[in-house]
Amino acid sequence: MPQQPQSKRRIIVIVLTVITIIALLPLFSVLATYAIATTLGCTVDEGSVHPCLLGGMDIGDTLYTMGVMGWLMIPAAPVLLIAVLGWIGLGVAVLTGRMRRG
Repeated sequence: MPQQPQSKRRIIVIVLTVITIIALLPLFSVLATYAIATTLGCTVDEGSVHPCLLGGMDIGDTLYTMGVMGWLMIPAAPVLLIAVLGWIGLGVAVLTGRMRRG
């Protein structure tokens, strides 16, 4: 039984969405780190761990680790580029399919 084009497109969208989210996780980690640090008035850098108190607990180590995870953006960039090209290809395919029908 052949698969319908709509279900193939749905699978492609799901795969591209998962790849895009995974490739953006390092960026999300850095954004969350600096949002938390700014809100709490803490300093975060890649040179060393700085104390940062949240509810009496020092989360400096966690913020440092989350900030350093930003380096994973370097190997994730080509994956994100492939995902973006996939999204563009999917958009072109959808548009050409609509033009043929209509």
